[in-house]
Amino acid sequence: MNRFNVNPTGAGTFGFTHFAELWNGRLAMIGIICLVVGEITTGKGQLAQMGIVGRGAGLLVVLFLVGLTVASMLGYYAVGVAQRMAVTEPENSANPVGANSPETVPSAPAPAAGTPTS
Repeated sequence: MNRFNVNPTGAGTFGFTHFAELWNGRLAMIGIICLVVGEITTGKGQLAQMGIVGRGAGLLVVLFLVGLTVASMLGYYAVGVAQRMAVTEPENSANPVGANSPETVPSAPAPAAGTPTS
């Protein structure tokens, strides 16, 4: 479950919790019923009801929805990567660098311009 950035306990109100997903499903069902009732009462499809008609109008909507989905998934993936990095960060800092290692020894300052070097 950690790989998918899901809250396995279901605790909380927001995010991928049981409570939020339950209401998400309920509202989706209500929305689909409203779409069907709207099509039956007006005799037009949803795009025509919104004024999106003409050649290629459906393709424009599909491209928008695909772009929105890709952007959402990239954000979801970025949050998962950031959480995994936060978990592995303490593991990397558990082995501090030694006092006399080359990474901690300060380097000599560079000579100023015009200063002769020997």
